[in-house]
Amino acid sequence: MSRNFILIDHSIEDSTGHYLEYAKRVIRAAKSLNYRTVLGVNSRADEVICPDADVIDKAFSRSFWENSAISRSALVANYFRKNSKIVGNPDFARIYAEELQSYFARVGAKAGDVVFVPTLGGIELIGIALYSATKNAISLDWHLLFRRDLPTPAGIFISKEHINYFRTIESFSEFNTCFTKGQVAFYTDTAELTERYSRGVKKVFVTLPIPIDEALSVKNKTNGAPLIVSYLGDAREEKGFHLLPKLIAAIRAHGFTEADVQFRVQANLPLIGNSARAADAKKQLVNIQGDGVQVLYGPFSSDVYYQLIATSDVILIPYSKKSYQARSSGIFAEALASGVPTLYPRGTWMARTTTLCGLEYENISHLHTALIRILCNYPKYEEQSIAYNTEWRQQHSARNLLKKILKNSQQL
Repeated sequence: MSRNFILIDHSIEDSTGHYLEYAKRVIRAAKSLNYRTVLGVNSRADEVICPDADVIDKAFSRSFWENSAISRSALVANYFRKNSKIVGNPDFARIYAEELQSYFARVGAKAGDVVFVPTLGGIELIGIALYSATKNAISLDWHLLFRRDLPTPAGIFISKEHINYFRTIESFSEFNTCFTKGQVAFYTDTAELTERYSRGVKKVFVTLPIPIDEALSVKNKTNGAPLIVSYLGDAREEKGFHLLPKLIAAIRAHGFTEADVQFRVQANLPLIGNSARAADAKKQLVNIQGDGVQVLYGPFSSDVYYQLIATSDVILIPYSKKSYQARSSGIFAEALASGVPTLYPRGTWMARTTTLCGLEYENISHLHTALIRILCNYPKYEEQSIAYNTEWRQQHSARNLLKKILKNSQQL
């Protein structure tokens, strides 16, 4: 029997969306190398279509977001007590461990199988350790990808950064204590995150490529039609969704009509972590849709999503500088792969990644002037972005990601 490649993402709950698309690309790459491919998803998931998965199992009752949720008052209290409950509810880690045990038994996991977990936090990390310490645990080859930021706490005041940093350190401490059987490798997907995690938790981390889908097409050059400016992804405040109504108004006030520029906005408010400002922005956008503004609701199928990217002329990445100093953006990566110019804040991973495929802006007050600059000089930005896509695709693919994991696997 061939070796299993097992991908676990308990945040896959829909038949479409970013988490599933990421998994499908990696599973496809594993299948091309003749692995038996196994996908573990949330128990609430609808029909999950992943043609390259030999087995799909709805194993997990709680998503990453549910596991990591904890009230601010509890966070602060546990921070000062310096106890392990700051990571989250210990029952959730135990549940995750029990679900792993049942899942591996159902899907026929065996010693030495490759297990890739691309979405996890402290609760999942502790749950993996608890599973490994059980009597019937299988000696697996774990590959754990951390994509959330690990900001270095600064100053004397207790901030969100202090608490989140301590949560991460505490979860790795518990992992070190409990992990018993198997091998483990740790990853991030940006050089900045790799440096932060390696320094913070005192372990070796490796930077993985972002698995761009090879089916993503390159945009056609603009033919004189109105330029399409798109915002894609969840309507989160940390992603700058609340800035869009004022941005659109500023562009119109500058003299750009519907015949010049149109806006396409995905407006899916998240189920967890929604903000009043994002909800208010959505209402404003709905009120002006039809006047050169198209409001969309996903999640989208792969074909529709790729079409939205490739038919955009500019993709907005107005993300929080604080949140994205080191974190990656899948939408930004896909825009680069499609040759679409982007607009992003200075001091972020996006700004350090390339200066060829769009324009950075200093702060929120400069957002509209930066967009105007792109619109007024569009042929230059378009040409540079299309020219760069080949180089970017050579670096970032599911095949390259899997090669790095398997090479690391041989060294464990």
